Amino acid sequence: ATTPELADKKKYPYFFRTVPSDNAVNPAILKLLKHYKWKRVGTLTQDVQRFSEVRNDLTGVLYGEDIEISDTESFSNDPCTSVKKLKGNDVRIILGQFDEEMAVKVFCCAYDEDMYGSKYQWIIPGWYENLWWESWINSSQCLSKNLLTAMEGYIGVDFEPLSSKKTKTISGRTPQQYEKEYNDKRGDGQSSKFHGYAYDGIWVIAKTLQRAMKYLNSTNKHQKIEDFNYTNHKLGKIFLDAMNETNFIGVTGQVVFRNGERMGTIKFTQFQERKEVKVGEYNAVADELEIMNNSIRFQGLEPPKDKTIIQEELRKISLPLYSILSALTILGMIMASAFLFFNIKNRNQKLIKMSSPYMNNLIILGGMLSYASIFLFGLDGSFVSEKTFETLCTVRTWILTVGYTTAFGAMFAKTWRVHAIFKNVKMKKKIIKDQKLLVIVGGMLLIDLCILICWQIVDPLRRTVEKYNMEVCP
Repeated sequence: ATTPELADKKKYPYFFRTVPSDNAVNPAILKLLKHYKWKRVGTLTQDVQRFSEVRNDLTGVLYGEDIEISDTESFSNDPCTSVKKLKGNDVRIILGQFDEEMAVKVFCCAYDEDMYGSKYQWIIPGWYENLWWESWINSSQCLSKNLLTAMEGYIGVDFEPLSSKKTKTISGRTPQQYEKEYNDKRGDGQSSKFHGYAYDGIWVIAKTLQRAMKYLNSTNKHQKIEDFNYTNHKLGKIFLDAMNETNFIGVTGQVVFRNGERMGTIKFTQFQERKEVKVGEYNAVADELEIMNNSIRFQGLEPPKDKTIIQEELRKISLPLYSILSALTILGMIMASAFLFFNIKNRNQKLIKMSSPYMNNLIILGGMLSYASIFLFGLDGSFVSEKTFETLCTVRTWILTVGYTTAFGAMFAKTWRVHAIFKNVKMKKKIIKDQKLLVIVGGMLLIDLCILICWQIVDPLRRTVEKYNMEVCP
């Protein structure tokens, strides 16, 4: 009897179960979730009391373990609406409780919703019959290959029918020797997966009677075990204590009871290439999980994440691009410095003197200021702090504006002078000195400075954060 209802000690104080209950898989599931650091799960449950009880117990097991059940869905006949809701809530690790018929429908819906593959992990009951999907595929509107695609990689959880250890048990046989003898004796008869637990159950009864008899012999010479009746609570208490002391190695593993519940070994199987493969086991007595080496195959390179991870990433100017442009800018500034040096050194030579060296120097200085702004435009949030960034915004705007106006203004003034001289049709000697040109450049700069100062006072530049659309991480 595996129903969790019988675990109620107020109703059934003398009940001991010789096989793990349906709830016994829940501590094993908790251990698996912790092993893969999954902290966010969803449940999908068929509306049947057996499955609802297991789900309710699982909620209690996960409570306080820092694992969030982000969505709890249940269904009666059509699971597709529930599967859609799980997807809508970004549930990646799905803990299912349903029978074989519904399992086929669930995986068909999962295929339609793309809830399979490297981003999802299904954990479902492991007690289904071998090739269970073949019996129910006709009842669904799903192609066999689609169903198998969605099923690939699911993990089944169920109790281990027989211990895989090769240790000698209380009967003197190893679990493997016992199984061979059992199969020989049953012949062609149908086997039950509970047979090992039934066998160990008989040993529990024998050991309990033995302990009770030993206790009676040592404490009460008058009372015998044969005197037992169902109104004799004193003898009943002796049996109860003797049962609770049970601890031996049986063919199903270590036989121990906690609150009347048999502590068994839980096995994990995974659906790999159309067959279920054992990938690990959980020892309930020792509370230990053992995953077999490299046996679990995830669809991706690593276990699925338990949710979509959104990483905020600063959009930055490419460092190689910034480095190349900075190198070219330095070359430009060196070249401008060389011209400036040449212009100053030869300022008294006739040809240089005739070309207005002061205006040439202004053009060069304006060019160098414009070059300098390139360094500042390349400094973004990856190089400087938020506060410094706002200051830089203002500084680089001023430098570029002043640099451009200085260079362009000086060139414009020189061009204007040539125009003013040659439009003189009477060809009278006309002299326009450099001082007048400097006034023109100064006037242009004054206009710029007025605009920049007003801008700075009325609406200074601020750093704002621009949110771009989400992109899939490659």
